[in-house]
Amino acid sequence: MLMFLGVLGLLLFIFFILKGIVSVFRKKNFKRDFLFALGSFILFVTLVSIDASNDDPKQLTKNDEQVANKEVKNDSKEEKKADKEKEQQATKEENSPETTTNDSKEGSLNKSTNAPKEKVVKLDEKARGVQAPVTKVVDGDTIHVSMNGKDETVRMLLLDTPETVDPNEPVQPFGPEASSFAKQTLSGKTVGIQVGAEARDKYGRLLAYVWIGDKTYQEMVLEKGLGRTAYLYNDTSMLDQFHKVQDVAINKKIGVWSIPGYAHVDHNHGYHYQEEKNVNPTPAPVQKTTPKPAPAPEPEPVQEEPAQTAEIFQNCTDLRTKYPNGVPSTHPAYQAKMDRDKDNFACEK
Repeated sequence: MLMFLGVLGLLLFIFFILKGIVSVFRKKNFKRDFLFALGSFILFVTLVSIDASNDDPKQLTKNDEQVANKEVKNDSKEEKKADKEKEQQATKEENSPETTTNDSKEGSLNKSTNAPKEKVVKLDEKARGVQAPVTKVVDGDTIHVSMNGKDETVRMLLLDTPETVDPNEPVQPFGPEASSFAKQTLSGKTVGIQVGAEARDKYGRLLAYVWIGDKTYQEMVLEKGLGRTAYLYNDTSMLDQFHKVQDVAINKKIGVWSIPGYAHVDHNHGYHYQEEKNVNPTPAPVQKTTPKPAPAPEPEPVQEEPAQTAEIFQNCTDLRTKYPNGVPSTHPAYQAKMDRDKDNFACEK
């Protein structure tokens, strides 16, 4: 209220000052206007002084302290929230199976044993594909499984083992070993069939990774040197992992890598045992010059028998009047149009 009156006094002061100036120029009684302006100014100053004296400095200090306390509380809440998140993150890391130490395993046996089981379930659902029993082992890289109520031929992705059953190829080195390992490892077992990006090849066979537990059968073969990476098709998602396993066998020179030049990485042209075996062929024997034999006497000309005159019949009925059992293709009465079954015998019964 005092502030409002003070503002009103300031406005009156300005009004009377301006009015007094106008009165001076008009040569009227300006003293009265200046007196009113002076009174208004005094009123304004008085009210402002009273209003300033009424402000309680203690109240202002208290308000400032309340604002400061609120800011401190908000900061402390944010700090507590951040500390809580850090503690939760640290707890997750401590409970994960990768960072569990021997001491934590002894202190929390149940947690450390349950974590790997959850990981196995995820592998079964995603990485290991469809579970299917093996019904037949063809060779080291081809099997039959029972899937969706029917027999499926599975050609293993990124793997090639030496041939043992190809009729156009001889039995190749380490082919029987690869087939024997496949039968020992897969016969009668239930495996995971993870179909690749390209589901089938041109022969209609499923193209898949074959899982046994948490490891692929392809890796088992490659680490023993019984096969090589090949036939990449359009799914190479596990090629880098297979290369790492295969490099160990290459460095050890075991299996197919024990024969120089026999196997090649990622090539689709098979194995080269015969080519390497015949690298240094024996030289051909030198042919000895022999005298030319005397020319043989010319044979006497053979007198040809006169050709038989062809016999023409209208149809088989007409022909059978003379030759009831028909005639062969060498007979003069033979006509191709009467040999309907094309067995070189016309009008047979």
